[in-house]
Amino acid sequence: MTARPQAQRPHIAAHRGGMGEEIASSIVAFRRAAVDLGVDLELDVHPTEDCELVVFHDERLELTTNLVGSIHDYSLEELRSTLDLSNGMASNPVGIATLGEVLAISGESKVSIDIKEDLGPASWIEESVGRLVQEYDMEERAVVASFLDPPLARFRRLFPAIPTAASSAEAVRWYQEFHSRVGSQPPFQVLSLPTTLMGSQYLTPELVASAHHQGLEVWVWTVNEEEDLRRMQTMDVDVVVTDYPAKVLEFYRG
Repeated sequence: MTARPQAQRPHIAAHRGGMGEEIASSIVAFRRAAVDLGVDLELDVHPTEDCELVVFHDERLELTTNLVGSIHDYSLEELRSTLDLSNGMASNPVGIATLGEVLAISGESKVSIDIKEDLGPASWIEESVGRLVQEYDMEERAVVASFLDPPLARFRRLFPAIPTAASSAEAVRWYQEFHSRVGSQPPFQVLSLPTTLMGSQYLTPELVASAHHQGLEVWVWTVNEEEDLRRMQTMDVDVVVTDYPAKVLEFYRG
C-alpha cells in the first residue's frame, strides 16, 4: 500500500481480530491486533448451550468450521474439544475463545462487542456481556452493538453507562433525520455504518460532522481498499473497521 496524504488518521479496529491476516475470531488474531499492533477490536458473541458467551460471527458453524449446526447447539466443553476455527487450514486446530478471554488480553484497545442472537425477554446474554465489561474495567473502552433492537434495549436498561452502537433500524432512522434536518437525542453513542448503502456511496463529511455535533463516534466497516481508506480520512471518521489491520496501520502511518 502507498502512503496517504497527511491528515488526522482514524483509529483502526480489527474486524473479527483481522480476518484477512489471521484465523477469524481466534484468540491469536485478537492478541496480535491488541498487543502487537495496538489497534482496537471488533468481535461478535454467541451463546453456548450451557450459557457461556463465545466469540464467533456466523449463524451456522459449517460455513467456516469443521462442525455442523449453531453455537447454541453445543456446550463450551464440546466446542473446546471438537471445534476447529481454521477448518483444517492451520497446522493445528484453532480453538474458540470466550468473551472473557478476549477481554482479558485486550490491553488498552477499545472493543466493539456485537450481540448476534436475541433470546427474548428472558435473555441472559445482555447481563453477562455487561458484567464482563465491568469485571475487566472496560466501561470506557467497550462498545456494545447489535443489528437487532431488543438486545440493545435490554442492555441499555441494565447498563446505561456503557456505550452502545446504533442498531440497523436506529441507524436508518438517524440517516433519515439527518437528511430531513430533524434533531434528536439518540440512545446510542456510536454510529456503525457500512462503506456503501445499496451499492452507492452515501457517506459524506457533512454526515460525519452532523454525527460529531451530536457527540457520536462514527465507525465504518469493512474498509480494506486504499481508495476507501483515503475517503474515510477526508471525512474525519473516528474508526475504520478492517480485515487487514497491519496493512492499514502501515498505510495510515505513511
